[in-house]
Amino acid sequence: MIPITPYTLRQFVLDFETTGLDPASDRVLEVGLRGADTWDALVSDAGDASEGAVAVHGLDPDLCRCLGRPSSGVLDGLLGRLGPGPVEVVAHKAAFEKRFLEAWVEREGRVLPWIRWRCTLEQAWDLAPQAPFSCRLGELAELFGWPTEGLHGAGMDATLTERLVATLDAWTEVRNRLGGEPGLVYLAGPLRGDGTAEAIAHNRARMAGLARWAQAVLPQATLVVPHLNFAFADETGRRGDLVRTQVLRSCEALVAQCQALIQCGHTRTEGVAREVAVAEALGLPVLEVPGWPSLKRQPAIQVKGVA
Repeated sequence: MIPITPYTLRQFVLDFETTGLDPASDRVLEVGLRGADTWDALVSDAGDASEGAVAVHGLDPDLCRCLGRPSSGVLDGLLGRLGPGPVEVVAHKAAFEKRFLEAWVEREGRVLPWIRWRCTLEQAWDLAPQAPFSCRLGELAELFGWPTEGLHGAGMDATLTERLVATLDAWTEVRNRLGGEPGLVYLAGPLRGDGTAEAIAHNRARMAGLARWAQAVLPQATLVVPHLNFAFADETGRRGDLVRTQVLRSCEALVAQCQALIQCGHTRTEGVAREVAVAEALGLPVLEVPGWPSLKRQPAIQVKGVA
């Protein structure tokens, strides 16, 4: 028999929005599926949601009745996408989705495949048990600098959870590699962007949030965060190029004093590449974690007759 490993299981990310909190009496109202398949569905006959549930997800029952499908059909669509199994299903607060899915399957007389459940909420708690923030999905997304428009819709929550899986796995590797006494740890990431004050402020704020998370995961580390260390330096003024040269030289000197470097984001900008080169030349561990989206500037609105 071939042993079941994480590499042989198809992985799905699942989120439900429901009419309430009790799987015995409440029903699934919306499904969001990501990972091995992408699918969103509304349920037309779930019934009215409680005031508390509507306050969270804001789903209009009339919209669900008009655009949704009957519960049995939505469940068949979900089970068809999961397939015969075994599969891994990831959810943020997975016990909630698990109870609702099992109750739904039992009511409709269907059979679940073999599922290994994984909870990103529990993984976040394990990584940062003393964190000075909650590990709710929305708060983590804001901490990591991710867009949260549409939060508490099943599709958006499943998308954020899918992104969270990769992020938590990367930080688990960081903690395992650096151990309980990591010493001085340098956080490297993009700062300048397109060179505007707006882009620099965006990247500085994003790194500040990520540094809060890094300190919670590595409570014994002394973090070196150049985005904040050199917040006084103005790279956008008339002497911006000279300031940038001075800051990059200082950053390289700081890297040389550290015991490890964490690269935040998968793209090595000029500055990050220089910092990584120093770390690698000194034989320091260089670990990579997901970063944050770059600032997207809105195109200028063209008005007819105006140059």
